Amino acid sequence: MGNILSIDGICKSFSGIQVLKDVSLELEAGQIICLAGENGAGDRVIIRPS
Repeated sequence: MGNILSIDGICKSFSGIQVLKDVSLELEAGQIICLAGENGAGDRVIIRPS
């Protein structure tokens, strides 16, 4: 199966504070993943649209 989502080198900052640096991710059709982190760790920043 091919990738349904591929991101490479994502960076994000809020008010000058870098919260993501060089994040890459590939998802294949039918694949299940879990993204977990402590409260306030920034795990939702990866999937929240701007």
